Amino acid sequence: MAFFWGDNPDLVTVNDTVFTTEDYQNWWKEWREKDMPVPESPDAFVDWVLLYQEAGAMQLDQNPEYRKKLAIFLKVRALMQLKQEEVASRTQLPDDKELWEAYRKEYTPLFNLRLVAVGSEEQAGVVQRFLADGVTLVDAVKAAGLDSVADQLESTGMLRAQKLPDPIREAVVEAAAGTAGGPVSFGHVWYFFEVLERNDGSEEDFAKLKNELIRQSLKVQENQLTRELTDFLAKKYQVTVNDEVIARITPEGISAADAEQVVLQIGNTVVSGDAFYQAVLKEQDMRGGTHRNAEAFETTKKRIVADAIAQTVTGLEALDRHYESRPPLKAIYEFYSQHRLIKELEKTVIETTIDLKPEDAKVYYEGHPELFSRGGIVELAIVQTNETELAEKLAKRLKSGEDFFKVMQPLSPAGIETRRSPVDHLNPVLQEVVAKMSPGQVSSGIPDGEDIFFVKLIRAGEREFIPFEKVSEQIVTQLREERFTTAKTQLIEQLRSRSTIEINDRAWNKLKKRLAEEGEGNHGS
Repeated sequence: MAFFWGDNPDLVTVNDTVFTTEDYQNWWKEWREKDMPVPESPDAFVDWVLLYQEAGAMQLDQNPEYRKKLAIFLKVRALMQLKQEEVASRTQLPDDKELWEAYRKEYTPLFNLRLVAVGSEEQAGVVQRFLADGVTLVDAVKAAGLDSVADQLESTGMLRAQKLPDPIREAVVEAAAGTAGGPVSFGHVWYFFEVLERNDGSEEDFAKLKNELIRQSLKVQENQLTRELTDFLAKKYQVTVNDEVIARITPEGISAADAEQVVLQIGNTVVSGDAFYQAVLKEQDMRGGTHRNAEAFETTKKRIVADAIAQTVTGLEALDRHYESRPPLKAIYEFYSQHRLIKELEKTVIETTIDLKPEDAKVYYEGHPELFSRGGIVELAIVQTNETELAEKLAKRLKSGEDFFKVMQPLSPAGIETRRSPVDHLNPVLQEVVAKMSPGQVSSGIPDGEDIFFVKLIRAGEREFIPFEKVSEQIVTQLREERFTTAKTQLIEQLRSRSTIEINDRAWNKLKKRLAEEGEGNHGS
């Protein structure tokens, strides 16, 4: 018997199955679309229940395709829930002290440098001796006879130390402003430097980078928590790795004996040597590594092992926790499983009843000409000019009754073409004029900015039809959708006629009011 005063009263009973207001709210949260108003009745929910109950009675939940889709959905969503529970929820926002330390380490100091590149070791030695005698870098370069280099002395602008090549960064990182030094060998060149400016960080620069620093801190925490979770689960699921066989797998291949060996076992999942080798080759190809050198091959092997362990153990653990049996995944999982059941019912029962013959589309096309044609088509001749005096002379000749095409010949010696066009495709000035004209009528001297138009309306009020070939697929899709909707409606009516349905009107009205108020609040925010 329904009760009225609890927090979660019974709302509807369908074939002896009771659904509460919470059941409806969970369904509504997943089913509704953006800005959709709350329904006036729970009929849509009842129809939903009737359809998935019928699918269950037909044992469509045993269909392999249904079970496969449900398993994929659960695996993905459970894994998301595991990562939220074990990783994301355990990260902590770093405080300003931690962020400032990270800022000083990763983004400071900043330097404005004068860099001089010298092409030979002998020249570098000369510049170095002048610097040792206390000569400035500019004068040292000139004194060394490197005039072409001296003419090109420029500052780098403020650069973070981390952006400098390693040898140069190591040479300047402790240098104060005004310091000169070198040579620093980098590539095939010797560099000398002068620190024009040095900035060890500022509150303003820190503020600009704060969000990025927070993101980096959270990422580091997530990576650490993920490693800890993977290590814990690897022990729980007794992961074993055959390092000896893996070590013998090289870019040259794998022996027949090792190909049959188990190189990785995680629970009931086993990976053979050959499967592992093929995975390594595929990974290298995906990364563009056709050369497969030994070092890259070893790196890929380690990555394949680590990824396989992490993905498998987290997947096993996610399913083992049965998140689908408790919030927040429970309601989402139930909705999806019911949705997929209804899809199976539609495919098995409804779609098989749709009888759509090839000629049906043609019959529909011919029976609804208004849907595949456009009115307001006019045939007309238009001549345009910006010669005012000539236009005035031609307008007088037209008013005297002379033939339009003969009068317009000076403006179009090659002949005047006529064209068909929807009125609304003409420019606004011509639209207004043509709308008032009758077939055969001429309108002359229509000004539009610097241009003057002459128009002869030949025909009006015609319809332009879209060829059947261009809309046949669209019609077939439409007919299929319409017949599908009709068949689904008929099925629901049949299910309703043989079902027992009870609705707690008082609970519904109260729920409807609350959902409407919540919707307005969410919309307003």
